[in-house]
Amino acid sequence: MLLKRIVALEGETIAFKKGFLFINGEKIDEPYVTIRKEWNLAPRIVKKDYVYLVGDNRNVPMERHDFGQTPINRITRVPL
Repeated sequence: MLLKRIVALEGETIAFKKGFLFINGEKIDEPYVTIRKEWNLAPRIVKKDYVYLVGDNRNVPMERHDFGQTPINRITRVPL
């Protein structure tokens, strides 16, 4: 099990430019990301019934970080 943040929903476009997250072309304020590598990811649309996940630990190269689209039915909610 991995702990990730849902950053985009189905139909939304996601991209990374110089380490910053963009959803539908808008730069997203992420105060919880304190150190970031210069991730670059071409825009892509989240598929139907999927969400886009990424962790907050962005100080590692993009190639060593687990992130991406996953079916929404794989999401587990842990009660608080």
